[in-house]
Amino acid sequence: MRLIPLTDLRVAGGWPRAGTSPTTGAASAGASPNTPASADIGFKAERLGAALRAGLPVLPGFVVPAAEARPSLQAAASAVRARGIAAGRLEVLRHSIDSPLTEELRGAVHALGGRVIVRSSSPLEGDGRWAGAFSSVTGVGREDVAAAVRSCWASAFAIDPLRRLEGCGLDLEALELGVLVQPGIVPEAGGGARAARDAVIVEGVRGHPAALLSGWAEGARDGALAELVGSATVADAAEVAGRVYAELGDDVIEWAGCGGKVWLLQSLRSETPPDGEPAAPLPVAGTRVPGRPVVPGTAAGPLVACRPHEPAARDCRGAIVLVDRPVPGLAPLLFGARGVISRTGAAGSHLAEVARSLGVPMVIGCRPEAVTGPDPAAGAWFATINGGTGEVVLTPA
Repeated sequence: MRLIPLTDLRVAGGWPRAGTSPTTGAASAGASPNTPASADIGFKAERLGAALRAGLPVLPGFVVPAAEARPSLQAAASAVRARGIAAGRLEVLRHSIDSPLTEELRGAVHALGGRVIVRSSSPLEGDGRWAGAFSSVTGVGREDVAAAVRSCWASAFAIDPLRRLEGCGLDLEALELGVLVQPGIVPEAGGGARAARDAVIVEGVRGHPAALLSGWAEGARDGALAELVGSATVADAAEVAGRVYAELGDDVIEWAGCGGKVWLLQSLRSETPPDGEPAAPLPVAGTRVPGRPVVPGTAAGPLVACRPHEPAARDCRGAIVLVDRPVPGLAPLLFGARGVISRTGAAGSHLAEVARSLGVPMVIGCRPEAVTGPDPAAGAWFATINGGTGEVVLTPA
């Protein structure tokens, strides 16, 4: 059997946080030589295996090991080098999955209730800079599952992951990708939660959490979230986040509520940089525009408004980037930006996690167009932001 059931990822005597390094492949201390580790199954599956062993609420599932994708991804890497970045995904989709693995995947769909979600599980996802980089495919049936797995593999060669790879200083061979197949539940609510020693902050939306995580929904928290999805659901999500923090040391989770139960979808340990110099005061001159704090720190630079993959992206190095929504496709801009302002979105979005990992100050819920106009020219305005308070000061360049 080439698929690995999630239940097989439980290890007597403990589970290492990362079985191997995604860049070196070196085995971590304490890893069992017979146990699939992060390089084999990806970080997402590894953490869910750890959570399952700790008795946390994890949906059942199967893992397609990264080794199954390797021939396709290696061929795609060669195609990118020979013909450019557009050739990678096409090359992956040219490679079919063999009949024995296809039959195993069909059997897995049947065992999981006939409808599944196919999710990425890459060793790279243990690094917050890769939050939201790869695709998932929902509503997958028995006859479509092999194509969905290939589609997930092909997402590694979209523009966003390739640009992140460049920003991280990694080669194409670092694109390793396992795939996680789990039941396709229909969440009544979902979102993210962040735990600390003395508090848990839960953020969520009604319905599927993807809307919040991908930057398309604002999300609610505290009393507003309780009114939206029910106080019992919020309490259950907070309890799961607290248990994950206590058992695994992971302080960030994604959750979904379905049928009166909150399920753990993913967990990781936030890589927020340590506190540095005290935040510099914002300038007195200029127009103040309020926002909501996301990533602490102060930053200043020319204001550059852009959308994913626009030519303006090349002007973002050393700038304060202004975006409509914190969608994952904007992540490559953050590798050179000094700060981020998002007009809408949630603190638990994937793009916010990328900003935290890079130490890039970020403010959301800020609408500078009353000062700058709806589409400010690049460099026409100078922005100073405080990601710890949500304050933004704008001055004409």
